[in-house]
Amino acid sequence: MRFPTSRFFMAAIAMVTACVTWAQAIYFDGHKAVHDNLTDTWLCSVPREAFESEWMPVVTFDSTMTNVTIDGQAVLNEDQIILQGVTGGHLYPLRANIEGGEVINGNLTFTWLPVLELNGEFGNEYSMGTVSLNDPDGTSKEDMLAKLKWRGGITNNGDRHKRNYHIKFVDSIGEKKNRRLLGMRKDNHWKLDAGQIDPLRIRNRVAADLWLDMSRDPWFKSIDSTVINGSRGRVTELFLNGEYYGIYGLIEPVDRKQLGLVKHDTVNNVFHGQQWVSKQWARTYTYPYYNNNSDMWNKNEVNYPEFEDVHPTDWSTFYNSFEFVRRNDAVDDWQTLADSLDYYYDTPVMEDYFILLVTLQALDNETKNIYYSLYDKASGDKRLVYTPWDLDVSLGAKTLSGLTNAMVQPERNLDWVFNLPLVDMFYGSVPHRKQIIDRYWELRETWLDTDNLIARFQAAVDELENSGAAAREEARWSGDSDINGKTLDISAEMEYVANWIQRRMDYLDANIFVRPAVLPGDVNEDGIIDISDVTTLINYCLCGGTINVANSDYDGSGAIDISDVTSLINYLLNGN
Repeated sequence: MRFPTSRFFMAAIAMVTACVTWAQAIYFDGHKAVHDNLTDTWLCSVPREAFESEWMPVVTFDSTMTNVTIDGQAVLNEDQIILQGVTGGHLYPLRANIEGGEVINGNLTFTWLPVLELNGEFGNEYSMGTVSLNDPDGTSKEDMLAKLKWRGGITNNGDRHKRNYHIKFVDSIGEKKNRRLLGMRKDNHWKLDAGQIDPLRIRNRVAADLWLDMSRDPWFKSIDSTVINGSRGRVTELFLNGEYYGIYGLIEPVDRKQLGLVKHDTVNNVFHGQQWVSKQWARTYTYPYYNNNSDMWNKNEVNYPEFEDVHPTDWSTFYNSFEFVRRNDAVDDWQTLADSLDYYYDTPVMEDYFILLVTLQALDNETKNIYYSLYDKASGDKRLVYTPWDLDVSLGAKTLSGLTNAMVQPERNLDWVFNLPLVDMFYGSVPHRKQIIDRYWELRETWLDTDNLIARFQAAVDELENSGAAAREEARWSGDSDINGKTLDISAEMEYVANWIQRRMDYLDANIFVRPAVLPGDVNEDGIIDISDVTTLINYCLCGGTINVANSDYDGSGAIDISDVTSLINYLLNGN
């Protein structure tokens, strides 16, 4: 979007600047300390190394400041000072006189997390503002022009305080401007995740990183190596119009660019890459026929090409994927179902999504908060790729109204998983069920190892606590109505999560992803012994490959060879 005239645009910027009260600037080795009007505290983002030993930064400050003292040390502009024992949350007294008779009488503290500043007037529509990024390990960026607005569903209700935000960077005349932030992609569109209802604050960020690590690549990654099936992000601390707002995730959107989908042909209006996102729960076997003149169908929304840019849209592939699975489910045609899943979905990615969903018990991600991406409709390949979004209602978090203790207990079964393709793939399609169970146990050796999983979340919490961010977050938001007036205790919540993970993994191992018992003769592991097992065994003897050794050594000789084939045929013919 471009503003009508540069004069209008500059007037908007002037209004934004006028509504912000700026504190005097003070820097430590070039890193800006940001003032919190609520607590009269300056927070400075510095390299982690500053926390490890005696630190001697060079201090620079505004020429209007005189008689500056930090931790009792008199400081001149561009002086080097000694700060002992820099730790997260430690407060250093900061005193100064300001031109005009005002006096600074506050505190200074440090973090190694990046610090963001948003200034402007915020609402449900985009308005002009500025963004500053104080990077502890790189060059800081101050007063970047951007369009800003609130985002979210329940978290954007009128009574909410710690909101999520959209950021779209622009240049001096209001045109789109791409920016690379904190080592992530270069783009104009970014999102801020508040973790508003999450008592751990970082469930979504850590779970999103887990997905990026554990999930297999989309099928088209071999075509475009830049494909990222998920949202990368960094944990930051945010100031909003001079007030400390706490821990926020700065995250990349899940969009056409992130997934590397083929661009829409605007000249000939030919659909190539497409993307849809589920906005609400859609747990139903019945749904209306699609309407290409609407940006919504069955509680799903067009994400690319954007409806305002390309309409009528094309729902056909997305609709057909649901309809084909639904029809086959109705007649219990499991082989056709298995074939249709492979036709309409990238099943390795879908299997990994199912495992993530069930492992974390991500209650808000079963038929909601899912991106579906089609690489290129014109190519004829219909396979959709799943991408999770907003994973904060997970790991036993009782954050949504109506959730009971029974609903979030780690020993809960799969009675909450209604999504047709996922459920049918696990319970109806024997080949996919076996693949999912095998994949689960493969992941149990790596990313889903219980100790590794707990350590992943603990490491993220340690970052918050050791940088001082956890204590600042707790002081800012404990008792707020966003969390129903409860006391925020991130350390206690981590203890709860660690216990929950241990119990959940034990339950899944013993009750959900159960490895089949040894059944000699069931070579293809479909639960029955028939001629297909003979065929599989002969193929193995002739061509090699992988096979279930325990089930295939039918004569018990310790070797798999033609004698096992003979013994198995005798069993099928004679029952012995």
